[in-house]
Amino acid sequence: MFTSLAKRLTLGVGAAMVAGTIACGSGPATAQTVITYADWQLAQDIWGRSLREAFAEFEKQNPGIKINVEPVALAQRDIKFATAIRAGAGPDVFALDANPVKQYIAEGWVKDLTPFVDKEGGKKFLSDFYPRSLEPVTENGKVYGIPKNIVAMVMVYNEVMFKEAGITKVPETWDEFRVAMKKLTKATTAGGPIDQWGWTIVAAQAGFDLRSSVILRGFGADFLTPDWKKSALDTPQAKEAFKFIVDTIHEDKTMPPGVAQVDANAARRLLANKKTAVKIGTTWSLPEVSGMNPALDGWNVLKMAHIPQKKLDDKSVRSTLYQKSLFMNPNTKNPEAAWKLIKFMSDPPQMAKWFDDNLMLSARQSVNVSHKPITSSPYALTVAQEINRSAFLPLIPKWPEILETFRRNLQDAIAKSKTPDEALTNAHNQINAILARP
Repeated sequence: MFTSLAKRLTLGVGAAMVAGTIACGSGPATAQTVITYADWQLAQDIWGRSLREAFAEFEKQNPGIKINVEPVALAQRDIKFATAIRAGAGPDVFALDANPVKQYIAEGWVKDLTPFVDKEGGKKFLSDFYPRSLEPVTENGKVYGIPKNIVAMVMVYNEVMFKEAGITKVPETWDEFRVAMKKLTKATTAGGPIDQWGWTIVAAQAGFDLRSSVILRGFGADFLTPDWKKSALDTPQAKEAFKFIVDTIHEDKTMPPGVAQVDANAARRLLANKKTAVKIGTTWSLPEVSGMNPALDGWNVLKMAHIPQKKLDDKSVRSTLYQKSLFMNPNTKNPEAAWKLIKFMSDPPQMAKWFDDNLMLSARQSVNVSHKPITSSPYALTVAQEINRSAFLPLIPKWPEILETFRRNLQDAIAKSKTPDEALTNAHNQINAILARP
């Protein structure tokens, strides 16, 4: 989907986007400079409110700058951003997770921020950020984005539903997990249809990467070889993980119907409404799920634990890192104002507020070790412990296309148009063909 994106986008489409909602901030006005900020989280209640509060504070501190906000659907984000930027437009400042960043850098869709970083002190300015958090946003010694948050994916579960099902021990292996999910799948009304399930995967595009990858890694598998040059989907561990996903859908029936269309928000709603007892998530799950259904009492009933494994092992990677970073459009007419916003949003006070609002760990080390709500949170502790057991997904420009290739083949297996072995073999061969291209 993404590696060939630049070739498929045309200036005609770009012109349409220029006339649409995503437009680069105009030049300085008489009284104010207007810049545009785009983010998929603006469309979500909890995140959106937190972002707008931050922007209000920024405008108060910088009365000569006004921020226009542009919510964008996560599934459409990269198409919209790339189309607009290639046409000479696009938002002045925007957020990305780690997955597409290397492609944005390779295509020239993000501005080199090194001159701004140098003015702030260069290495000294960057020294507060976790070295790992700088990996996605740095290329050939140049800095293209500023990290905001970094977290590891974990298992989020409803402790009350576990107790009601007689589950007294949190599953640590996939075999234990499979047994527990069967106990949780039931009819909540005697004689009625099954209306509660153990868990769900995220099979739709939005949020698929973080959730699917931890299942592979929990089995000791991964998408690519360690050098990121070949597919690793032909290993016994990958085959077992892939079959596990399909079998829990078709044989165990521990996921709700229509799982192929479930995205990250749908998975949250299922947990919020007690239709499922488990989801793959992280610290953000608490405010998101609790906000969707306050009656759930999520802050008390939801707990977190590490991702199950095939075999208990303290050394292997078993989870995936998520990172949100801020970037500047190379087309911006107001780079100084855009940098002020990026710097403000990644300053320690805003990082601390982001945790208070959304339970998200900071990419700044100083915030995570000094902000009392972080140091006293059992959720933050669980997630922080998993960071060293986690890794980013491949940081290569072709990664988004590779991920979508894997997802489409998994969808085929879910739809039963291919057997799990056929689907995984197809994914393996197609990914190797992608990686072999210049």
